[in-house]
Amino acid sequence: MYYELTASFVTVLHVRRAGNSLALLLPKKEVEALHLHEGDTVQVEIHKVPSLLELAGSLKGRVPTSELHDLTNEGEDLGRPSR
Repeated sequence: MYYELTASFVTVLHVRRAGNSLALLLPKKEVEALHLHEGDTVQVEIHKVPSLLELAGSLKGRVPTSELHDLTNEGEDLGRPSR
């Protein structure tokens, strides 16, 4: 007989170096909510979140630079100081 018991969460994690490998650290609250312990087996589905530079690069040539600036212009300008 096969039973499927699942509990899940969706979050954004940062990839970190761990020796010669890369690792994903799970937030403590998620570990506790899922009752995870060292040695447990989990199933992971990974989707890379593109960086802003990757997104901008994918729009290059399709959207004028002036429009890209307007689309991303939120808050205080933190770019280079004007001369």
